[in-house]
Amino acid sequence: MHPLPIFLIIYSAMIANSFWEAYVEGRNAWDKGKLGWKLTFGRYSLPAYHFFLFVVMWPLILSLPLVIYGWNTRLFGILLSAYFSGMVIEDFGWWLVNPAVKLSEFGPKFITFFPWLTIGRVQIPLPYLLGLSAAFISWYFLWR
Repeated sequence: MHPLPIFLIIYSAMIANSFWEAYVEGRNAWDKGKLGWKLTFGRYSLPAYHFFLFVVMWPLILSLPLVIYGWNTRLFGILLSAYFSGMVIEDFGWWLVNPAVKLSEFGPKFITFFPWLTIGRVQIPLPYLLGLSAAFISWYFLWR
């Protein structure tokens, strides 16, 4: 099993997710003006629709090959790596395709719903680092 087609399909779906999410949200990113409950973690929150999208729906869909073909640690690792890195692509893709925001607005002044890591003059959303780290750890321990 070659991981490239799996990554390409998952990344394509994540990019499609970027489009519909950008068109639905416009400038009202994350939990701004949304219906439903929120899980609150200090200053940050996880709105209900993001919970159901990224904690329930995506994992259920990505587990389908394991349900059909049975457990495979390598496949699980590939799916996990594609999922965590794909979430970074999906989120950044929102900035690239959203007609209501400019890429130049990407930063902690607009994105107040994520914690940011600042290294010198570089600022990176902490969830991006966590997602890429989880993808790397999955690769290292499950399918390299």
